[in-house]
Amino acid sequence: MMESRRFHGVTSLLLVGIATVLAIIVMFQASLWLGVAYLVVCAIAPQVVIYAYCAKCVSKRFCAHVLPGRLAQRYDRQPGPYTRLELVAMSLGLLALLGLPQPWLWGHTGLFIAYWVLTGIALVQIRIVVCRSCRNIHCPLCPRSMQAGG
Repeated sequence: MMESRRFHGVTSLLLVGIATVLAIIVMFQASLWLGVAYLVVCAIAPQVVIYAYCAKCVSKRFCAHVLPGRLAQRYDRQPGPYTRLELVAMSLGLLALLGLPQPWLWGHTGLFIAYWVLTGIALVQIRIVVCRSCRNIHCPLCPRSMQAGG
């Protein structure tokens, strides 16, 4: 189970990474400054997610995504329930990363479809494999927290 979990955790990040590269290309085609701005978002948004969410995860030492778990260990944050502010910060980070390029991707139908196929496969991998084996009972999507009534 561990190998499958890591395989899906790592490949899901790779798929999102490839989709993000497609978005970066489209953004640079639209404008140099837009491309640079999105690169800044690509540098900051994952760190916001890692600090607000991953750093408080009870499973960060055994993260199936590997790299975010290792980065999260650098922050001295104790596992525990997420505050509303942390969930908002994580959501805004993900929204900026995934949402910002959408208007420009929309203008390139093939890349828009490729972006969402790659991202969709990654989300399915995360939800079906990674989430099912995760022990972060504080996560709102964790099956264990739902069973416990949380």
